[in-house]
Amino acid sequence: MRSTRVSAASFLAAVFLASSQVGTAGKSAAQTPADGPKISPEIQAILKPVAIAGGDSELQKKLKERHNAAVKMLEERVNEYKKGVRDINSVFEAARLTAEAKLDLAENVEARTAVLTQLLDVSKLVENNLTQQLAKGHGSKADLERAHYARLTLEVELLRAKQKAKNGRD
Repeated sequence: MRSTRVSAASFLAAVFLASSQVGTAGKSAAQTPADGPKISPEIQAILKPVAIAGGDSELQKKLKERHNAAVKMLEERVNEYKKGVRDINSVFEAARLTAEAKLDLAENVEARTAVLTQLLDVSKLVENNLTQQLAKGHGSKADLERAHYARLTLEVELLRAKQKAKNGRD
């Protein structure tokens, strides 16, 4: 499970970075002008804070607060990276924490499957984006292989979660 979280985090960071372009420095995805780059619905869903409901247990409230803090931290780290005051490692770390928080919110195998599916959709976007960048002479082959490895890891974890669901285990 830990490797899934790390792999998923790589995708969150890479997709968020790939979705934002030079000229939007200092702006979060929500602040990007209408005529600027469009953020895909998959990425918007990943970066959406989770509402705390009145009926939530104390644990659910804290998990949601932690998730929302991770999402905000990821946005801030990306902005700092685009300004040149942080390196990419801080973005990947914030993305790892965001992915962990998302997976921790999953209360059962069906919810975990849904999160893994969401992360897999994003991972495919990242891998495609990195492939396109490499074709244009930008990016790194190692980054593409990292994305490929992470997508495969998510596919394995999703298959495992589906097997657990099929066997009726939470």
